[in-house]
Amino acid sequence: MAKKKVRKAGMVKRQQSKKHTKAQQRRKFASRRMISNPQAATQKRLEELLSTLPFLAFSERFEDLKFDIQAVKEGLEAETPEPLLLMRLLTEEFLEGFRARFEEFERETTPQSPDNLLAKATIHQLDHSNEIPHLSNPMIVAVYLKTRAEALGEEALTRETIHDALNDYEVRNSELIELISESPSELIYGPEAKIPGSADSGIEEEATTDSDSKEVVRVPPISEEVLADFRESLDWSEEDLSRLDEDLEVFLDDFQPPVYQEWTPDLIDEFINEWFVREANPLEEDLASMRKNMLYFLRYLREKSLLPSCFGDTRPASLEGAA
Repeated sequence: MAKKKVRKAGMVKRQQSKKHTKAQQRRKFASRRMISNPQAATQKRLEELLSTLPFLAFSERFEDLKFDIQAVKEGLEAETPEPLLLMRLLTEEFLEGFRARFEEFERETTPQSPDNLLAKATIHQLDHSNEIPHLSNPMIVAVYLKTRAEALGEEALTRETIHDALNDYEVRNSELIELISESPSELIYGPEAKIPGSADSGIEEEATTDSDSKEVVRVPPISEEVLADFRESLDWSEEDLSRLDEDLEVFLDDFQPPVYQEWTPDLIDEFINEWFVREANPLEEDLASMRKNMLYFLRYLREKSLLPSCFGDTRPASLEGAA
């Protein structure tokens, strides 16, 4: 008789919830590409262009564009959650000026040139903020991070360092960013800004049925953007992508590894050879799927220089022989 796969109820419940949430988030990330004119260029070209949008914050045209430095400093000193602080900084006056500069940028650039497409994409986002929140516009976040560095007296950000700064921002604010992505039409910007489902001082903790434990807000091990980009890099069937999602959810949400900078080959071996076998009671096909998907995931992270140096050029022992 074939072995029946039995997973713990808590794991199944979390997977179902996370799968729904992440499906929504992937759609938000797709919207976040802010493709304003699909007929003007291929989607791939636009996505490549939009990855350069934060660079404009350091261009001669926009290098003077900043938020009020004192307001940023006071907000940080008051420990205001960064997404909420940024929403308060996005006053009607700022957004009007921001839009005016990009409209001028659009007029002064050659139609369908890279700069012209970036201008169109930004204006498109501003026009559709009920669907694509302002905080998902990488140019706006880059301007905030540029101002933040100055307010804190840190080394000034540059074109070379902005992407790392954006990634760090998303990791440390992932919970609120998730809330924002779920309810863009309910967001209020300016001095009275509030984020649905959160308190001004931070994220509201969910009640737990376990009287011996308290809900702790956990820093995600890796950003949703990295996961979305990894998924988009694969030319796989929907069935294979669905299985990939399930396997990564088990690793990232149920196993709960530390942040990716702290991963080691031993950690991966512990997850696959011990934790996964014990908690998921996998069939051989389940184990093969997990090993394959973890191999592709780690390979992608290595290509993007996101894996710690301890991984080197070799794969963890638990992934030897994985297809």
